[in-house]
Parts: sequence; structure tokens; C-alpha cells
Amino acid sequence: MTDTVLDLLACPRCRGPLTTSLEDGAPALACAECGFLAPIVRGIPRLADQPLTDEARRTQESFGYEWTQFNAPEPSGEVNFNDYFAGIELPSLAGATVLDAGCGMGRHARQVARHAGTVVAVDFSAAVEQAAHNTSMHANVQCIQADLTRLPLKDDSFDFIYSLGVLHHIADTAGTLRGLVARLKPGGRIRIYLYWKRSGVVGWMLGLVSLVRLVTTRLPFPLLKLLCLMLSALLMAFVVLPYRLANALGIRGIGSWPLHVYTKYPFNVLYNDQFDRFSAPLEKRYSPAEVRALLASVGLTDIAVRPCYGWVADGTKPA
Repeated sequence: MTDTVLDLLACPRCRGPLTTSLEDGAPALACAECGFLAPIVRGIPRLADQPLTDEARRTQESFGYEWTQFNAPEPSGEVNFNDYFAGIELPSLAGATVLDAGCGMGRHARQVARHAGTVVAVDFSAAVEQAAHNTSMHANVQCIQADLTRLPLKDDSFDFIYSLGVLHHIADTAGTLRGLVARLKPGGRIRIYLYWKRSGVVGWMLGLVSLVRLVTTRLPFPLLKLLCLMLSALLMAFVVLPYRLANALGIRGIGSWPLHVYTKYPFNVLYNDQFDRFSAPLEKRYSPAEVRALLASVGLTDIAVRPCYGWVADGTKPA
């Protein structure tokens, strides 16, 4: 761990400074003010306490399982990155300190690292192990196992923060976002991605998915993975492949139809997303007005919201 990263850390219990130490001959982080100790295992500081609720525990286990099973950042990583980071002037990140809040297997941190000064990639699940592996070629990335609701990071420390596909799985979405904004430097920018509310046929379909989730979020992960494999094979055969044929024939007007996005991704992304959809115990959906209100409620300005298979939203912390 570099001195630059160490200087960004704060005790998750008392907010005091952390220093490196040896505990029984093993590297660790220590807080002199409250006695908090966190081991550093395979180069990753382990700063996450046990989840406070059963829902949070299932969420941690769900994403830990998901991102260690669906752990390859390629070949779709570049396509995904271009979708979710569109509009960001990547050269402006040169020398910047960036926080990936909920990094999963590290697919975005791996891309951002090519443009940024320092990237801190945080996840509270076992996925952080895979993130460390997938970003190991970038010396400017430090993975940390920590809870976004109790972030062990100093306030006013990051130039840019992004949290994509995470906040809608947390019970206190607004409180967690407020904590992220606190870590942003004045004048810094944050980008989040949230699920969208839909109406009409798509809204009805999402309502059906929500009913099915009452069962699937309680299934053992290996069984759910098998069921999602079967579902994904059916969707590929009877939805995605016909879409691809329609695209090849030049048929227009289907780009906004359900699941059309998967025409540009390999099968494994469809499979991964079905598991993601049916595994996490909590998911929230938002209208664009609700997204804007959420960002405004935590003090952000210059708010922008755009559709991207959900809502990608940006805001600036006032200087």
C-alpha cells in the first residue's frame, strides 16, 4: 500500500487516522485513537465489519458469489465502460484521485486506472479478491474491503467518485450517497447508476420479475445460478438471436425493446445479469425526477440524468 492511499484512510469506527503495523507478524492497519485493527490480507485491507442486518448479509454473500463466478472482465468490459462512462472527459482524470464505490470484480476500476492518478476500489464482499486480481496490472489501483455505509475514507479526499449499480441495493440509499459526497472534494464530481421505473408492458414485466424475486432471493446460489443459465439460454434463443437477425435485416425501431441491449454482448453477460437480477435481496427503482431529487437532497448541484438501461446521473459538490 502506498503512502498516498494510506493518507486517504480513516478508522471506520472513530474516524481517526490509520497507520500500518504488524500483528503477530502479519501486516495490519491500526487506529491509535480507538484500538481498531484491520488485517491486510493478500495486499487488501479488510476494513468491513459484519453486516448489521440479514438483508445486508445476503447482499454481501450474493455479490461475493456473483463476482467470483462471473469474474472475467473481457471481452465485454470495453463496451460496458463506454456505455456507463459516456460524457466523462477521461483526460481530465489525469492525476486525479478516484473512488470506485462498489467495485465488484473491478471491471470499471481496471478501465479507469488507465486515465487516473490513484484509484481506490471498494467492495464489502468477497468480490474484492477478484477485483484485486483483475486490476493487478495497474500499480495505481488499491482494492479495499469495506462497507459503503461505513466508509473508512477521509472526507474531502476524492476528485471523482462513481458508484454504478450499487446504491439501489442498499436500504439507506440517500444516507450512503450522502457519505460518498462527504468524501468528495469541493468541486468534485460524482456519477451513479440506478435502476429505472418503467410503465406499460415493460413495467408489467418488471412487476412480474419482482414477484419471482420473492422466491429466487431465498434460493441457494448454486441452484439459482443453474436456473439462470436455463433462463438465459431461452432468452438468447427466442429473444436475443431474433433481435440480431432483425438488426442484420435492417429492421428499425426495436432498439428500445426489452433485452435488445444484449445483442451487443456475449451470452455470459446475459447470464450474469439474470443472476444479478434474481439474487440480490433488495432492489429499488426510480423515475428521473426521483433521481434528481435524490442527488439534490445530498447537496449536489449541476445535476444531469440520462437513460442508459437505467439512469446514469451526475452531480457536483459545491466548492
